[in-house]
Amino acid sequence: MAESLPPKNLLVFVVLVFILFLGLMVFPPLGALIGVLAPFPLVFISLQRGRQVGIALVALVFVVLLLLVGANQAMLFLAEYALMALVLGELIRFQLPGDRCIVISALASGFVSMILLVVLFGEQDVSVKEFFEKQVRAHFSQSMEALESMGENKAEVAEMKAFAERAAEGFAASYPAFLLIGSLVGAAANYALVRIAWMRLYGPGLFSGRAFSEWICPENLVWGFILSGTALFLGQGMVADAGLNVFLVLLCIYFAQGLSIVVHFLKVRKVQTFFWFVLFILIFVQPLLIGLVAGLGVFDIWADFRKLRTVEDIS
Repeated sequence: MAESLPPKNLLVFVVLVFILFLGLMVFPPLGALIGVLAPFPLVFISLQRGRQVGIALVALVFVVLLLLVGANQAMLFLAEYALMALVLGELIRFQLPGDRCIVISALASGFVSMILLVVLFGEQDVSVKEFFEKQVRAHFSQSMEALESMGENKAEVAEMKAFAERAAEGFAASYPAFLLIGSLVGAAANYALVRIAWMRLYGPGLFSGRAFSEWICPENLVWGFILSGTALFLGQGMVADAGLNVFLVLLCIYFAQGLSIVVHFLKVRKVQTFFWFVLFILIFVQPLLIGLVAGLGVFDIWADFRKLRTVEDIS
């Protein structure tokens, strides 16, 4: 069993969670990056000291945030970070596979966050979609004004404005997908950090599943990918919006599988760490490479690039 932390170290974790979430409130660009890691200390403490201590820690942070930044931000902390941490900690304690831990905790956090956003914006007589659409339009409007001030061709600027109008509607309609994708990324990052820290301190124990380079998403998801793509390109109205959201979420999942394929071959070829960094930077800054990696994830169902299914069949 893991050793207990002394009270002084427990207080350090409380302060760490508070600083991470406060950074998200005070300086959003940097806070959005470090705020993703807010569940990590909560999950680690919950696993090490038990769920009662984890719940008490969440309650303490919630009260501090309630007093300092207000009820809305404190409730968002509960929905986006605390709930994810508690669910993720319990699923790890039950030694479920990593992908299930990530998906279930992300779904719980994502759906509760969506409900909370609907309630908060409902009090302001504006829907969540209208709010996001207004924000996107404002951003595009500033960009168009900057182009006009630079003396760009008026016809080209007019075409870009028309495209921006359509894009704003698309971004606003897909806010549930972006919210859920954010929850998936957050859950995956925190699961990975907890796994690394726990295995270094206490050995495999709770984490005895496959490595990321051997991960395969369920094959049946491809039907959801095909049907959502059909609804997106052939449907209209709510059908197209639903197809867009499901398509984006599944595209993110297949991108993750594509990354696992890339990591597998980097390990097999024993590529130096420096080139890992270079390759992943290129992947995340080049849309073409993002699409290529997602395509690898989709076609791995048939191509089985890593020959993992063949090995399983033989065994």
